[in-house]
Amino acid sequence: MIRQMTLEDIRDVQYIALTSWRHTFQDDIPSEVLEDFINRSYSELMLRKQLEKTTILIATDLQGLPVGYLSHTPIDEDGECEVTALHVLPSHLESGYEELLLNAALDLLHSAQRIDVYVDERANELQHFYVDHGFLHVESFPELFEGIPVETIHYSLPVRQPVYM
Repeated sequence: MIRQMTLEDIRDVQYIALTSWRHTFQDDIPSEVLEDFINRSYSELMLRKQLEKTTILIATDLQGLPVGYLSHTPIDEDGECEVTALHVLPSHLESGYEELLLNAALDLLHSAQRIDVYVDERANELQHFYVDHGFLHVESFPELFEGIPVETIHYSLPVRQPVYM
């Protein structure tokens, strides 16, 4: 099931984020760097602010426990928005939760002209997921993540608009 995040989900989102980031980057980014980033970026205060500015969708398993989330920005005046995070617990990867979250977001963003996402080059599974769902490679560029050089890949989903006569 997919639902909107509430304040009661903050601890679950923190756990999902830390677990997902560790699973993806444990061989590339020191654990203390990851934990500092998660503690800062996913603090209760930051998640409260995110809830005010973005939409955060929660995926729950059959028992109603949160197993993943997706966040996206509102559609701006140019018709563009961004999926800012998609994380699913490693134990629930490839169980369809990623698709459920993305499809729910796409339903909400049906009036967008373009949906962007930025993915670390080492997140191969996530790159394949977005490409398999129609996102196109736009560019790759180097940047620093907590002082560590990384390569970020920008993907975009051009959304087809209905023609009105």
